[in-house]
Amino acid sequence: MSSAVNELSLSRLLVVSFILTILVGAFLLWLPVSRLDGVAPVSWVDALFTSTSAVCVTGLTVRDTGTTFSLFGQVVIIVLIQVGGLGFLTFSTYFLSRFYDRKQGLGAQHRHLLEISHGSVDTIHPAQLLRAIFLFTFAAELVGALLLFVRFSETHPAAQAGWEAVFHAISAFCNAGFGLFEDNLMGYRADPLVSGTIMTLIVMGGLGFLVYAELWQWFLGKVQKRRHRLSLHSRLVLRTSLLLIVVGGVAISALEWDGEAMGDQPWVVMLESFFLSVSARTAGFNSVDTGLLTAPTLFLVALLMVIGGSPGSTAGGMKTTTAAVCFFMLRSKAFNRPRVECLERSLPEETVNKAMLVVTGYVLAIIIGVFLLQLTEIGRQPFSKLSNDLFLGYLFETISALGTVGLSANITPTLSSGGKLVIVALMFVGRIGPLLAATAVIGGASKIQYAFAEENVNIG
Repeated sequence: MSSAVNELSLSRLLVVSFILTILVGAFLLWLPVSRLDGVAPVSWVDALFTSTSAVCVTGLTVRDTGTTFSLFGQVVIIVLIQVGGLGFLTFSTYFLSRFYDRKQGLGAQHRHLLEISHGSVDTIHPAQLLRAIFLFTFAAELVGALLLFVRFSETHPAAQAGWEAVFHAISAFCNAGFGLFEDNLMGYRADPLVSGTIMTLIVMGGLGFLVYAELWQWFLGKVQKRRHRLSLHSRLVLRTSLLLIVVGGVAISALEWDGEAMGDQPWVVMLESFFLSVSARTAGFNSVDTGLLTAPTLFLVALLMVIGGSPGSTAGGMKTTTAAVCFFMLRSKAFNRPRVECLERSLPEETVNKAMLVVTGYVLAIIIGVFLLQLTEIGRQPFSKLSNDLFLGYLFETISALGTVGLSANITPTLSSGGKLVIVALMFVGRIGPLLAATAVIGGASKIQYAFAEENVNIG
């Protein structure tokens, strides 16, 4: 009972920490000092939308970041992205660990919080894992910023190019998708250095820190000539991520080969297709105008957005492991296997049930989100061609917000205040997860000690 109470307390603590961070960020962005001179005031709804998008590392915007917000406002946004990407409680747990390490060690509750956020490795102390997370994050962002500075400094003054490089590196690693350019990254659509750096940072941020910790242990095992096998989690994350990138990139290039959105040269089409395949899984940077993509491509991108990144990472979505477990469950049922088998391992029933709950939660959230957007934007008007044309756009926008992606079918800036609040709620639920949100609001339920009589129901 006490463990259930602790779990509920941690869930609510996580939710409250995100809400407070969003509100503080919204207040700072609402202040006049956060906007450029001569720019129209930022309304409270727009400030709340931008803060939520930054903390939830989504990237959807209703006001252009580079032309609306001052340097102070941009610093606020990037700090919110960094805090939201790693998690507010990760920062607090890190500083607590620095204090407790000198006293009695990291508390059990904070250890449990770290395991919920990033997972755990038996051979690594939680405090060491925390320090490794911060060191790895800042090292990756620094290298990415240096590479981007090389290109940005060719067309901008050194100070401006340096800030742009740092901003985009942090935004990419945290899978946020915020950019300082009016056309996002479309100006660098045929630039291998910029596209390659951004893609690499997105993938690095989206794999999860647990995977890197295990890869490091595996590397040390190779050097010291001792056996160290990667866990099923890490193998599943790596294989699923690679499969989604390759299949997504090839499929998008095939669908858009002669389309309006991509370039004319074959290598540019391939570069942009793979960039979109990587970015669609919760990053949100775009090197092409998504409004020009064909309907099949938008639907494929929506599927990638739903899946998202991996557990314990800066990415959102249902997560790669959830999609993989559901696939192996269907495969095991098709071959009439007694248990769900995955990469020569049997999965616990609890894991399979949790994956199905996550999928169900996301499907319900998508249905509710699309319904509310239709209600706030179209209202009770008779069905028409306009409402039919907008349906895919609202579906795309809902999935983008819930998956904390940030790609838009050019609908976000046109939303009403009610529609913006719907997207705000979706971004928040997408960042903390539908199940965690429901647990924090409804409360945990203790296990019952009895079962009702069994009776069959016809299915199908």
